[in-house]
Amino acid sequence: MPGQIAALKRGDIDGTIMDIGNAFDLEKKGEARILVRFTDIKDFHIHVIFATDKAIASKPEIVRNFLKGWFETIAFMRSHKADTVKVAKEVMEKDEDISGRVYDELMPMFSDTGRFDKAALATLSKSYVELKLLPSEPDMSKLYTEAFLPK
Repeated sequence: MPGQIAALKRGDIDGTIMDIGNAFDLEKKGEARILVRFTDIKDFHIHVIFATDKAIASKPEIVRNFLKGWFETIAFMRSHKADTVKVAKEVMEKDEDISGRVYDELMPMFSDTGRFDKAALATLSKSYVELKLLPSEPDMSKLYTEAFLPK
């Protein structure tokens, strides 16, 4: 990211995709402008958790417990904005204003259940053909599982 930001500031590139915290920071300093936010894209999964087939087969309880902890964390973050922003501020090395804006931007994007949205999966399926990665749309139901999600 530092290289992309430097290239943007030098004018070597006209745009880049970056995390929203750096984008807010550059915007605040008057060094860049946000043109498109991923939150503007509808029917699209931005955050997905992956596990290898090997981990799923050999360590199913670890996968299940990781996901349980993940959703507990999301629930805590939703109900404790001030605490979350305080930690994020230190991790991101951004001021409180930017950290709060990042929280407000990102928290609605996190799923409370981990369930996949059918319209978002259809968008992804279609993209494989549009990007010429596959000759036809794949059966998305074979590419993910919700078996390890909390009940």
